[in-house]
Amino acid sequence: MVRTDEAHHPHHQQDERMADLNHLQSLLDNEAKTLHVPGAAVGILLDGTDHILTTGVTSVDAPAPVTGDTLFQIGSTTKTITATAIMHLVERGRLDLDGRVRQYLPGLRLADEHAADKLTIRHLLTHTGGFLGDIDDGESWDTGALAASIDTYHQLPQLFPPGTLASYNNAGFRLLGRIIEVVCDEPYENAISRIVLTPLNMNSSFFFPWEAATRPHAVGHAVREDGPHTAHTWGLFREGMPEGGLLSSVRDQLRYAAFHLGTNGEEPLKATTRELMQEEHVQVGTPWTGIGLPWLLEEHAGVRMVTHGGNIGNLQLSTFVLAPEHGFAVTTLTNSAPGKTLGKLVTDWCLEHLLDAKPQTLRLTLREPTPEYAGSYDAGQWTFEVDEKLTARFVLRPELVTAGVEGMPDMPLALVEGCDDVTIATDPQHTVGRFLRDDTGEIAFLHLGGRAARRIR
Repeated sequence: MVRTDEAHHPHHQQDERMADLNHLQSLLDNEAKTLHVPGAAVGILLDGTDHILTTGVTSVDAPAPVTGDTLFQIGSTTKTITATAIMHLVERGRLDLDGRVRQYLPGLRLADEHAADKLTIRHLLTHTGGFLGDIDDGESWDTGALAASIDTYHQLPQLFPPGTLASYNNAGFRLLGRIIEVVCDEPYENAISRIVLTPLNMNSSFFFPWEAATRPHAVGHAVREDGPHTAHTWGLFREGMPEGGLLSSVRDQLRYAAFHLGTNGEEPLKATTRELMQEEHVQVGTPWTGIGLPWLLEEHAGVRMVTHGGNIGNLQLSTFVLAPEHGFAVTTLTNSAPGKTLGKLVTDWCLEHLLDAKPQTLRLTLREPTPEYAGSYDAGQWTFEVDEKLTARFVLRPELVTAGVEGMPDMPLALVEGCDDVTIATDPQHTVGRFLRDDTGEIAFLHLGGRAARRIR
């Protein structure tokens, strides 16, 4: 069990815990090598003190050591920064959380007119907009890129009515970014710098490649059989900024964590608003217990976790975890796909050794699959091809393969006894998703990794 006096340990125990960080450094060095992660930066906030651990290099082609100031593409943790700016505008009465999106973007068209009319800012923040969430990127750096992208939203299938189901939705965050532009009458990136980055002293956080080019920055890597190779691509273009475009250092990420934990001032949000963002607004099945505004909520051995993370093209992956009741945060920034595994190892180590939160291991009872689950499930930019043995194969759209996006390995799934939930067959300790049925009892969606993929055959 977690001790409730966590923040009040005598000094010798704190010293002991800090000595533990040498063990974490060894774990980081060893696991990064084993997993083929060329470089990583870990930031920990504990008892009001920052701790930074780094390993490896920014690029295998031009190896420079990763430091606490190296810029990484943080990917979707940017969504929480977009949301912080939105809530700042809500606080100041310039936006209404339950206001309709068309109030601010009167020209918005969706495939479903009723959905377009009902859609609210809260729906966007909680991933409950109901339209297809993974969409193509243009290649523009023009200030009009965001508006131009949203002009195509009438082409996105409306999978379910707004507010009825949570399905992770990148496209919704473009709408939030555009609302910020319209309400503030300035480009999204300028508004974010003014509202969030500058007040929090996040001086090593940027949106544009030309800003990164003159500073130490990590490069994404594709892992092949002979090890990691530098990927010669950039992450997102201009219209993708609100959903995942920020570059940041681990030092800046700790400043951001301290703010959301309430130890870095009242700007840009009051405490009550920060807490509101961290509450559950939508219940959701695995991989999260619920969704905040737009934090992803988890529970780990009695510790409430407020989390996000990011993935840029399976080349730069990051984790970001707050434990508000413990004044604790940990973030891991990496430059290859196995960085996701590395981030989880670091987080689990910290929870166990710094917060005494060691989860009980349990094995789920499994059942044999039946043919009704096999089929193709469309997630937008890729399809899950599920065979009769329940192995899910990720099939990327051809244009994404051409653009150099890394694929994902096959995922062997298994059904949990007594329901439509699925787990990883090779490690059946917790559910990772579920099949969803329609009103007639037929399987209509595969809800995996927080996304609802619609069955197409």
